[in-house]
Amino acid sequence: MPKITNILLLALLAAVNVVQPAAAMPEPLDVLPKEQAKDQQWRLPLDAGRVSSFFGAARGRRAHGGIDFSVPHNTPVMATNDGTVVASSMGYKGDRKYGNVVVIEHEGGLRSLYAHLNKRHVNVGDSVSAGELIGLSGATGKSTGPHLHLEAYQDGTRIDPNRFLLANLEDDALPSAMRAKRTGVEEVPPTARTKEKAGKKSKGKAARLASSAKPSKKKTQVAQKSSKSRKRA
Repeated sequence: MPKITNILLLALLAAVNVVQPAAAMPEPLDVLPKEQAKDQQWRLPLDAGRVSSFFGAARGRRAHGGIDFSVPHNTPVMATNDGTVVASSMGYKGDRKYGNVVVIEHEGGLRSLYAHLNKRHVNVGDSVSAGELIGLSGATGKSTGPHLHLEAYQDGTRIDPNRFLLANLEDDALPSAMRAKRTGVEEVPPTARTKEKAGKKSKGKAARLASSAKPSKKKTQVAQKSSKSRKRA
């Protein structure tokens, strides 16, 4: 009897081990998980130009939200990848600091933004290909000089455009850009307005110093009268 009992127990354990993996298999999902956007490969928006500022460098109270390329006025600007133009206007979402700006929607919830353009060559709804001319560089909006400001967005969140660009931007970047990249702090060159304000302040200070250095007319007259009275005495 004990042998028969042991045989029966072994048989039951074997049956449990066979059935258990099938019962533990997860049920198929009704909704497939959202596919994550794969990293795209973007071409450079310019055939020439050096990086003057990288993404993330601190500018006063905020960090730089894109990559700046130092180029002369009216340098051709090309689309970084295939897509559809979703903005072509002065300013973007009510922010006029971008000046003339073009925004392109790409696959996977990605967008590229091209700011401070002198001219825009595309309209909203246009389909563009990578390398297609979309505008000419300039210094419109809030800018210290002619350059292209490139931004990238993933599902509405601003991200580093260098994540998608094929070229190694550090090879030909300006020394000031590399220094800011290392330190995390960028030296912002003064704009024409700040220079004008600084000039007015220095002129005002010089005028105040000059006026304080000159003796007043009343003091001069009093001094002359006192000297005359001393001579008579």
